[in-house]
Amino acid sequence: MANLFETYNQIICEMGVDYHNAAVQLGLSDSEFNILYTLYIEGSGTNQSVLYKKSGVARSTVNSAIRKMEGKEWIYLVPGTGRNTRVMLTAAGEAAIAQTVGRIVDIEKQIFSDFSEEEQQTLIRLNRHFETHFKEAIKKL
Repeated sequence: MANLFETYNQIICEMGVDYHNAAVQLGLSDSEFNILYTLYIEGSGTNQSVLYKKSGVARSTVNSAIRKMEGKEWIYLVPGTGRNTRVMLTAAGEAAIAQTVGRIVDIEKQIFSDFSEEEQQTLIRLNRHFETHFKEAIKKL
């Protein structure tokens, strides 16, 4: 059991390294990659607070990366409802996403489609189970 868990944990760590290497190859920092990935999934106009919550990037790092991406003219900010700020993609930002994280998502989709539907459902079910129980355990720390 311990060896299987160690193998599972090692795979998770290796995937993190793989995503870091992808970001580097694409000329992005890890935070830019994660933010652009989140914007790819959530779309232009996403609240800035969603980027903190869904990208796994610290608030201050998101703010710094946003400033950097504004300088590249990939995004701009507009007021949202209440205290929210919406992150809007420019045409250059849409192109940057297509040339970077869009390519990674295409790779992910291709790999996922290589699994049978039953394997896909099993993968999702087991990962969701692990994540749900892990989240609950963390709340009890």
